[in-house]
Amino acid sequence: MSSSAYLPHAPELQRQFRADGLWNDERLPDYIDKWARETPDNIAMFVPGGLSLTYRDTLAKSRRFANALLKLGLRKGDVIAIQLPSHPEFLIAYFGVVMMGGVLCTLHMPYRAGEMRPLMQFAEASAVICTPPGDKYDAPATMLGLVGEVPTLKHVIVAYGKTPKGCLSMEQLMDGAGEAPVSGSFSASDPCLLCFTSGTSASPKGVMRTSETIVGNGRIYSETIRLASADRVMIAPPFTHVFGLCCVANAVVNGAPIVLLPLYTPVDYVRTIAEGKPTVVFTAPAHVAAALKGGLLDGVDLSSIREVVIAGSVCPPEVAKALEDRMPNGRAGGLFGMTECVLVAQTPIDAGTEVRHYSVGRATRGIKARVASNDAVLPAGKEGELQLFGYSIMSGYLKNDAANRDAFTADGWFRTGDLATIDVDGNIAICGRVKDLINRGGIKINPTEIENLVDSHDKVMQSAIVPMPDDVYGEKACLFVVPRPGSSISLDEINAYLEHNGVAKMRWPERLELIEEMPMTPTRKIIKGALAEKLRHVS
Repeated sequence: MSSSAYLPHAPELQRQFRADGLWNDERLPDYIDKWARETPDNIAMFVPGGLSLTYRDTLAKSRRFANALLKLGLRKGDVIAIQLPSHPEFLIAYFGVVMMGGVLCTLHMPYRAGEMRPLMQFAEASAVICTPPGDKYDAPATMLGLVGEVPTLKHVIVAYGKTPKGCLSMEQLMDGAGEAPVSGSFSASDPCLLCFTSGTSASPKGVMRTSETIVGNGRIYSETIRLASADRVMIAPPFTHVFGLCCVANAVVNGAPIVLLPLYTPVDYVRTIAEGKPTVVFTAPAHVAAALKGGLLDGVDLSSIREVVIAGSVCPPEVAKALEDRMPNGRAGGLFGMTECVLVAQTPIDAGTEVRHYSVGRATRGIKARVASNDAVLPAGKEGELQLFGYSIMSGYLKNDAANRDAFTADGWFRTGDLATIDVDGNIAICGRVKDLINRGGIKINPTEIENLVDSHDKVMQSAIVPMPDDVYGEKACLFVVPRPGSSISLDEINAYLEHNGVAKMRWPERLELIEEMPMTPTRKIIKGALAEKLRHVS
């Protein structure tokens, strides 16, 4: 099974991380147990206007699910896949799987059999947890169909609602199990979470995590925003993504309640803020931009919020400022993280807007950051590839030696693939992705700044620039735009706007494609590869 293929960090690094207090022996369920003893009636998680669970409830349910999995015959090291919205059942499953020593493998909600099959085969999943049948997607039928195609897959568990024949009910499994502490030999160094980087189903890039890094990151990152038990933490990114689960760890290690957003829509997003009264909000730029451009935040009381952390892609400063202007007591800041490194940089809570809106802040405790060109380290202020080293950087992609050779430098630093600068104070500004650069006749064009400008146009909801092949220049820029409802826009209008804002003509897009909707990842990043593929079909 795949958890046995996990290669830990080198022994000298393990000793260093523990000596520095970055890793310890705690697992996430240890904190559920801690708060169930110390503050049993405090809320652990709630859906505004719906279900809420105390820490006492959460511990009892998690233990029941862990014992139910053991009763099924699952054992330490077994991989349990999950495809659920950010419901309470997701977190009960997560905590329960870790309690019994299993590995939770996340599958994004938009995935169907074609995307999940190779991931579950790669993970050697023994069981999968899913939603009940729906009008648009019959998850249990899909999972039952995969049972014959994933040799290790034995159990399909339906988290709530109707349970079809051939599947198991999570609720009934828990009813037949006890709340006794789970017995066994468990360690913080055991694998507990397997996440895949976006768009890698054909050649999976899986990142295996242990409690050492998950809990360590929860403790260390939350220091940067002074997270405490009195906070209410709203998590907009889905729990099927490492960003969402890292935010869960931040809340749990501090005993803070989690404000759940089961499925994202702009309306539900704003409703959850209005009714959940969060003090801290983790979100993506696209979440905020859609709410602002749709006028959904007009008249909404945002006075409970003290900190909004915007991450997942580069956030236009105008978006952060527009949100901050609406918060009487709150500030908007930036965060940098990846599946491969989790949450590793944050803008200081007391920094000015020139840092909070134009950077992702400084590397957190236990992380080193540098910028390099062809692996040669560059001085402060120079743009190059962001490289990272430290306690939460993955030990390597699971069972993928070829990817690992490209991912790390000779001296062991992780190549993020992001273009960045680092100023003299250590603040990191993300400038774009190395692979997104457009090579127009030898001139390298970074599309990020241009996209941010186009997004600020009154007629534009979203934009993205991708390269298109050209016989003379090699590549030219094609701009995809989702117009605002009731609007249309031309290439001439776009380029006139760019010229007015000081963008040189050589950086203007040379083709415009108007589309109804951008292809997005679960964390609301635009999938540029899908746009490039669309371009090939319409050329």
